[in-house]
Amino acid sequence: MEAAPTKVIHYFYGEKQNLIPLFQRPYTWTQNNWQALWDDLMVQYDMGDTGTHFMGAIVSVPARSVPVGVSKYLIIDGQQRLTTVSLLLCVLRDCLDSNSASRIQEVYLTNRFREPEDTLKFVPTQADREVYRAIALDRQVPENNKDVRMAGAYHFFRDKLLKGTDINDDPVDIRKVLITLEQCLQVVMINLGDDDDPYLIFESLNFKGEPLTQADLVRNYLLMRFRHSISTGGEQERIHSKYWIPLEKMLESNLTEFLRHYTMKDGDDIKHGGIYAAIKAKLKSMELTEAVEAEVQDMQRFGEFYARFLSPAKEERTSIRECLENINQLKVTTSYPLLLRLFDACQTGQLSHVELEKCLRLVESFIIRRAVCKVPTNSLNKLFIQLAKNFPDADHTLWLQRFLSSSRRFPKDAEFNTAFINQPQYGSNTTRFILCRIEKSFNHKETVDLSTATIEHILPQTLTQEWKDELGAEAEKVHNTMLHTFGNLTLTSYNSELSNLPFSEKKAKLENTHIELNRWILQQENWRAAEIEARANKLLLIANTLWLSPWQEQV
Repeated sequence: MEAAPTKVIHYFYGEKQNLIPLFQRPYTWTQNNWQALWDDLMVQYDMGDTGTHFMGAIVSVPARSVPVGVSKYLIIDGQQRLTTVSLLLCVLRDCLDSNSASRIQEVYLTNRFREPEDTLKFVPTQADREVYRAIALDRQVPENNKDVRMAGAYHFFRDKLLKGTDINDDPVDIRKVLITLEQCLQVVMINLGDDDDPYLIFESLNFKGEPLTQADLVRNYLLMRFRHSISTGGEQERIHSKYWIPLEKMLESNLTEFLRHYTMKDGDDIKHGGIYAAIKAKLKSMELTEAVEAEVQDMQRFGEFYARFLSPAKEERTSIRECLENINQLKVTTSYPLLLRLFDACQTGQLSHVELEKCLRLVESFIIRRAVCKVPTNSLNKLFIQLAKNFPDADHTLWLQRFLSSSRRFPKDAEFNTAFINQPQYGSNTTRFILCRIEKSFNHKETVDLSTATIEHILPQTLTQEWKDELGAEAEKVHNTMLHTFGNLTLTSYNSELSNLPFSEKKAKLENTHIELNRWILQQENWRAAEIEARANKLLLIANTLWLSPWQEQV
């Protein structure tokens, strides 16, 4: 490793090409970063050429390439600064006279008389190359768009050069800005040798850039296992475009969490900060790049399953889609490692679609019955990890039924029935889901949009005199024990209008309801303990068909 101070402009001297490798993220600097660089530049501008400004270190490694063309270097750290300086040079070229513009173009931006592949002296990562080439070679700058960072940087510096002022409020001298950039901006140039591991250096450095996500680190390490992509069609580029880019587009902001669940499917409890370390350890044990490619291919395949968990509409089979919608609404993300194993088994033919549906409904029943019986959820994460770890090769439905029902607090009918009828349920995250599922079970041809419906207490939360008269002598007791039970809860979009109204007036408001849950309520003359208990039992009959007991036939 060699390290020495140098002017940043030296990275643009001579016949060379600095490339940003695929394992680097796209250009991410924003106006705050551009302003900081401009402010630093203007400090030196006002001082003349007597001082220097230190911009940090830039780490590079010679790229292994065929012995033709220009020398090539991979920028391991410092891409944001070099990209911004290069864009600033483009702006200076476009704002100065033709002689200065030609000098900048031919000395700093391009290698003259070279093949197209070797023309640019600075080459950003693939995601940014098209925009950069348009600016640097074709002088075609996209409109100022917050989603195109390079265009934003160009327009920012152009405004500063053409409209900005110096410390004396005089217009900026554009030629003097170029001289300041050439003479005063300094970096430490760190060149790695053949024996240095560029990724270990990259992994440990984090100057002024944005922190890398766990997904960034995984991508970077994975791509570093393949040969550098000097030209189009290289091995690294092929892996990136064939597997990783589709995975990123498919999962977007959920990529990091997918990678955590993907790793947990093997039975390991991975925390959010340990995703990269776990996947790196797995990839590091693979000597052949063929094995690494098979692993990233698996990531993409499991990512397709995960995309269905997040957006069930992507699932083609109606019955499976409905199961995923339910699990999605229940927000049982702790089950995802197990679900990944189930969907993998189904795709590879070990599990039929009918069996997959049974397993998904079993998971839903497990969650619902525990929620109704107030079983704590803090053990679910470890339980689903254990299920993923012990995943069998066959008889998956029977195995899952036995595993869940064997001392795993999967409530039996007696416990579930008692809790459903007697225990307060209002305030639970699952209560609205349960009421909606029961409503949907009526299978009306004209389905009701429940998106605006909220939970309504028939017997209101505030006990008025009219309701005390309705309930009789034990009004307080009934109110205290039955207010929040399923028998007294329903769905309506008229919640604010119903409020504490007497029962007769509530019925009048609900007379034109399209929600089946309310039909039986409208048939009652009174709303007392007997009616609340009777309704709870009617709802329970439906609940027991939707969420089966572990001791009922599952296979």
